[in-house]
Amino acid sequence: MLPRYSLPQIWLHWVSAVIIIWATLSGFYIGLLNHDIQLKSWIGSLNVSLTTIYIPLFILRLWFAWHHGRPGDNLLSHKEEKLAAAGHMLLYSNITFVLITGVMMMDTPIKVFGLFELPHPIDDTSVTGFFKHVHIISCITLGVLVVGHVVAVVKHHLKGKPLLKRMSW
Repeated sequence: MLPRYSLPQIWLHWVSAVIIIWATLSGFYIGLLNHDIQLKSWIGSLNVSLTTIYIPLFILRLWFAWHHGRPGDNLLSHKEEKLAAAGHMLLYSNITFVLITGVMMMDTPIKVFGLFELPHPIDDTSVTGFFKHVHIISCITLGVLVVGHVVAVVKHHLKGKPLLKRMSW
């Protein structure tokens, strides 16, 4: 049996995957393909709520990654380990950037599932506009990194290195 990540790491990974993939795909869908104002509003509101709730979960994920590490199973070569570590660092950095710019671009209070509201941090629309522009670019970058991550996992699986089993129950 292969060593696995800790149960909190596994749960946080899959919660992260669902939220990031949903927010990325739905965000680009409403931004590029759909012009229905009601749908845009609903998806935008849902994404703001989901990603706001995700911020403390992401911080927890980083804490577990730092304190629990990864399984020591020697599935990857030293070079592959270094590439994987660099890829994860890029993913974590990019996610951090997406979350920060997402908050900083808000020009209205941040409403979370209608349960509570957080004030928007900046009143200057030129500054929030800048953060919105940077947020869009960082979301594109995150989408590319997520695709790369999935492709790498599939590639390794096809080569007989079942990395995904380490991230399963």
